[in-house]
Amino acid sequence: MASILRQLNRLLPFTDPNTPLLQDLIHTLILCGTLYFGPQIVAYYNSHRQQPRSPTHPLSPTNNPPAATPDIPIDENLVLQPDTDDDLDPQPPPLAPTPPATADPPFAAPPDEPGPANPDRPPVTPANRIVGAKKAKSLARKDQRRAYFEFHRAQAEQRKQEEARDAPEREAALAAVKARRAEVEREIADAERARRERRKEEERAEQRDEVERRERVLGRVREEVDEFGAVDIEVLAEEEGRSKEWVEKLVRAAGVVHSGGEKGAHIMITGGGWLVRIDEDVMRKAYMEAIAFGDKNGGKISFGQMGGLLEKAMRARMKA
Repeated sequence: MASILRQLNRLLPFTDPNTPLLQDLIHTLILCGTLYFGPQIVAYYNSHRQQPRSPTHPLSPTNNPPAATPDIPIDENLVLQPDTDDDLDPQPPPLAPTPPATADPPFAAPPDEPGPANPDRPPVTPANRIVGAKKAKSLARKDQRRAYFEFHRAQAEQRKQEEARDAPEREAALAAVKARRAEVEREIADAERARRERRKEEERAEQRDEVERRERVLGRVREEVDEFGAVDIEVLAEEEGRSKEWVEKLVRAAGVVHSGGEKGAHIMITGGGWLVRIDEDVMRKAYMEAIAFGDKNGGKISFGQMGGLLEKAMRARMKA
């Protein structure tokens, strides 16, 4: 078994480490060339080998020599001539009778077999020459491909003719579809334009309402602050359907909240959500209340107590 493996390894390159690298490379090139060009050489040989030539005078189907010519019947009136010229009659003898015209020549070829005497024999062409099995498969594949492409070419030509025949109807249908599409697109554009106009009108109405709401809120804030000195922002926001933060931002942006006004008035927003105006009159009443409270508590008052006295003074002015 080992000897068989060694013999097989000799046929393959790069199997023996003692073999030089150049020898393995040459061995590899020879194997690759043989594997690549071998099938082509065999195909070339099969397609170009010579065909056997037919003999000039074909034999009979049994390959037997031609039979002997049958004896021709001799007429009774036939006169035999001597071998010598002596005793020649001055009058020539009558001619021998002509053989029957129906007798065939002894060496004539059968009429149904091709041969030199048959001018109807088809010439040898690539279509009827004898080829090998591999070449025949190759030719069959070529014929299949040719038939395949010819079929698709015929189908394409048929479709092209059908399209050309149906072109007017198709163009008319396409024009109708385009017209319907244009009409639908026009309707959609009109609806979109009307929607945008309604949206703009709604936005303008909302802007007008917003401006009117802001003016109404600011007017009421200024009016109540001037009249009562305070206004409840949370109640005002609920009446307008807005949040307290929205009213606070509005009065701050409008400049209602400020300091150093008439009579040193300060307008501010308290933690309880009130917008109040603190002026000299309110502070005077708050200080008087604080002095009275301090006298009762040993002259001490906290910031929370001072704020309560200030709120009391504000509420008294609102009730007045």
